[in-house]
Amino acid sequence: MAKNTNYLFKLDLLLLSILKEKDKYGYEMIKEIAQRTDNLIEAKHGTMYPIIYKLIEEEYITSNTVLVGNKARVYYHLEEKGKEYLESITQDYDNLVQSIDLIVHGTKHYER
Repeated sequence: MAKNTNYLFKLDLLLLSILKEKDKYGYEMIKEIAQRTDNLIEAKHGTMYPIIYKLIEEEYITSNTVLVGNKARVYYHLEEKGKEYLESITQDYDNLVQSIDLIVHGTKHYER
């Protein structure tokens, strides 16, 4: 079971889900989160980067600096350990949403 399961929303769930699809750099992830949520979730640099550093420390993701033109961009990559963690926190999230649906709606509306 994932750490800290008493949450509904965690930014690491979104970051890892995005990285599951393709390696990305920080600003790219921020833009994608905003676009996919119709700007309901706007990750801030000051919130996102400490989470990224924690994910690196836990060896869930790695970083790679790439020179693009005259700019250095740090791309993040989801590692196998991160895929396992993502699977775990996704299941925790799904279970929590289903449980809340039972209380709020009296039925499970969220089915995978």
